[in-house]
Amino acid sequence: MIRSRTSDDLDSCAAIAAQVHDVDGYPSFLGDDTFLSFVGPRDALGAWVATSDDTVVGQVVLRPRSAPGSVTLAARELGMEPEQLGFVARLLVAPTARRRGVARRLLAHVVDEAHDQHLHAVLDVVTRDVAAIALYDATGWRRLGGHSIALRSGASLELLVFSEP
Repeated sequence: MIRSRTSDDLDSCAAIAAQVHDVDGYPSFLGDDTFLSFVGPRDALGAWVATSDDTVVGQVVLRPRSAPGSVTLAARELGMEPEQLGFVARLLVAPTARRRGVARRLLAHVVDEAHDQHLHAVLDVVTRDVAAIALYDATGWRRLGGHSIALRSGASLELLVFSEP
């Protein structure tokens, strides 16, 4: 079941983020954030969880922005203003709940929610997150292009930007 995330769900979502990080390395960077602040960004336009037997097994967030290069690339490629975009973010599924269609249902739900807010859903993903990229490709998301971002540590990350199916 997919439902709106509540404040009572945040600890469960943070625990899932820590598990996903241990298994997949996502999120690739937290900066000064904790897993709790990562799953609950202040600028969220909405957030939803997937549950199984009343246990939170995944989450997704819709945001008005992402990395500046992603916003610029998506707006240019889609011929839209940045304000018309809704960024799918913080898509997490507990490792024990994978291969059950949870991520696909969360993606479909967040696209519907973006449309309800008159937004076009887009997302960006670090290129080394090959399982996530395979999911987006398999669910019909369209690749718009890529760019890199520089981290405060001096490292850089290569990102791919996708548009909704």
